[in-house]
Amino acid sequence: MSASTETMRAPEARENGLATYIQVLYAPGEAFAKLARSPMWGWAAIAGMALTLLATIIGMQASLHLIHATQAQQLSQLPAEQAARQREVLAKIPDAVYIGTSLAGAVIGPWLIWLIDSVVFLIGAALGGGEARFKYAWVASVNTYVIAGLGAIVTYTIIALRGAQNVNLPSDVYALPSLAMLVHGSPKLEGVLYSYNVVNVWFYIVAVIALERMLKLGRGAAIATVVVASLIAAGFAALVAR
Repeated sequence: MSASTETMRAPEARENGLATYIQVLYAPGEAFAKLARSPMWGWAAIAGMALTLLATIIGMQASLHLIHATQAQQLSQLPAEQAARQREVLAKIPDAVYIGTSLAGAVIGPWLIWLIDSVVFLIGAALGGGEARFKYAWVASVNTYVIAGLGAIVTYTIIALRGAQNVNLPSDVYALPSLAMLVHGSPKLEGVLYSYNVVNVWFYIVAVIALERMLKLGRGAAIATVVVASLIAAGFAALVAR
């Protein structure tokens, strides 16, 4: 065997995408350093959708109760004759339609979130002097979602334990500790404050690490980018709150 053959390096073992996805939870710096070397998102996307579907299934009864409670509240504001007609229309819609819509949303929703976050991360990298590559922004977005997915499962588990019958307002799904617990009577403000619950704050911290490791942003630029992403999420929460 020639010396050149003897000194050839063995090929590096391929990183495990699912293991790296889980590693984001306990060692995000190391996980995103791996992802910077070997961008992976396939298993992360599958796992993210699975987490969202599980959370949706756990919270399905609460979601159905909220839908019917919202419909009842809206009908109470209509004139009697119009409310009666609308009630007949709603009575023809089986719960299976709402369930199917919720499950479809659990599959499609994460992709929209990943796309929005990726665009924000990409713009932040371009403006902040980082490495503005959509591939890295996308991988960072999909892999950080493990925190949001687990947070959704915890949220709906708490709600299910409390009882679906107690979910009559959108704010009744605010199950995680946040500053929204200190506010009453202002749904939009509650929505904004709840978007900074303990799980989301954890997510934002990990997102900063992802931007530093993958898109090569400095600490200040990474924080500013994540703050913008958080404000977009808070604005959406305020928009749908009522």
